Amino acid sequence: MIMKSKITMKLAYYTLGVVLYYLFIVYLFNGQKVIFPVFTISIFFFSMFLSKREMIFSFTLLYIIWVIQLFLPNTILSINIIYLVFIPLTFWLGYFLKNKSWGLKIIYPFLLILVGIYGFSNFFYFIKSFNTRQNEISPKVELFSNQNDLIRLDTIQNKIIVLDFWTTNCGVCFIKFPAYEKIYLKYKGNPKVEIYAVNIPVKRDTIGYAEKRIGKYDYSFPVLYATSDTIPKSLGFNGYPHLIIIKNQRIRYNGIGIMGVKNVFVDDLEDEIELLLNEDL
Repeated sequence: MIMKSKITMKLAYYTLGVVLYYLFIVYLFNGQKVIFPVFTISIFFFSMFLSKREMIFSFTLLYIIWVIQLFLPNTILSINIIYLVFIPLTFWLGYFLKNKSWGLKIIYPFLLILVGIYGFSNFFYFIKSFNTRQNEISPKVELFSNQNDLIRLDTIQNKIIVLDFWTTNCGVCFIKFPAYEKIYLKYKGNPKVEIYAVNIPVKRDTIGYAEKRIGKYDYSFPVLYATSDTIPKSLGFNGYPHLIIIKNQRIRYNGIGIMGVKNVFVDDLEDEIELLLNEDL
């Protein structure tokens, strides 16, 4: 009975220990690309010292936590799915390869590093870019310049209208603006392309406040302003930053807009613009 109790306690320590170790890695490395290879390579070699039962119990609690997260709001599904696939695979391979040659043991950590560098970003953007290309009639979009001039971009013909929607409390929006500036400068001289940053007001925002927030960065791209937060609903999105491309009164792209992201092979904003430009050839 005492022996059984010791075994149970040992399994509990392994189970809880893996969860605590993961939380420690998350705390230590504040970056998803680093967290994944460091954590998975560690548990790969750790599982080589476990029995089959210890190996199974070690990842069970963490696996259950990630399964539960699939049903929680604001969960990044692409990251969760990669962990749900690779964590049990890593434990099983570590256990299976513990008596094999070191050549086989080294190959898998290299694979984990590649997944950490390329897998997360590409899988995330692949999921986010699914069905972003559209061909639907644009609803009425009324925007204003900082001079309070009314502009109806959805009525413009024979031009590609790129709209990057942002809010004053969206940190990611401001992080992406330098990449957006580079794209604007590239197409600035093209008469068939118009690129704008579009501010959607949040609570207590005014056009003057939004103009002041973005104005201190001295970007070249023109900024337009909405006077209410109803436009996102009419265009079918509710998060920021968000990119809409309109051509000939039709929405041709409706998604997050990939720009300035390294090691990503999914089509980015420049690819989308070039695709629409080539339709005229």
